[in-house]
Amino acid sequence: LDVGFDPETNTWELIVKYSGSLERIAQELEIDVVELSSGYAIITIPENLIDSLINYEEIEFIEKPKRLFYEVNEGRMASCINPIQMQPYSLFGEGVLIAIIDSGIDYSHPDFRNEDGSTRIEALWDQTIPGNPPEGFRIGTLYSREQINEALQTPMPQRLDIVPSTDLSGHGTHVG
Repeated sequence: LDVGFDPETNTWELIVKYSGSLERIAQELEIDVVELSSGYAIITIPENLIDSLINYEEIEFIEKPKRLFYEVNEGRMASCINPIQMQPYSLFGEGVLIAIIDSGIDYSHPDFRNEDGSTRIEALWDQTIPGNPPEGFRIGTLYSREQINEALQTPMPQRLDIVPSTDLSGHGTHVG
C-alpha cells in the first residue's frame, strides 16, 4: 500500500490523467509535475494537498502507482513476436532501438554484448539507485554506454563500483 509514498517528505507520486495544461496547478500547489504523453503525468505532491488537486477541472482522474509482478512466459505470443519472426517477414530487430521497463538487466550477459565484448546497450536507467537521474526526472541514476563499457572491462565485484545496477530476479534480462 505504500508504493509511491515517501514517509520522509510525506509526499505521494500520483499518476494523473489530465486535459489542458498542468502549469497553473504546479504553480499554485507548488508541486512537481513530470508530463508523460497522451494526457498523463506523474505528480509529486504532499499528502495534505491531494484533496486540493482533485478540485482542478484539468484533472480527469488520479491513480496511485502499483507494484508490478512478473507473469508467466507467454509474453512473446501475447506481444505477437512469434509471427513476425516467421516467413515471410523474418524480422529479428536488426537496426531497431527499444526500451525495456522491467526488473533490471544483467548488462554483462552475452546477449547484450558485441563480438568485441563492448555493450549493445545505449543507456541504462536504474530507478532504484539514487544519484544522477535523466533530465526532467527526479529518481534513479542514468548510466551511459561508456560507463557500461568501462564496467565490462573491470573484473567482478569491482565492476559494480562503476555500474552497480543488477537484475535480482532475472526477469528483465530475460525480457531484454
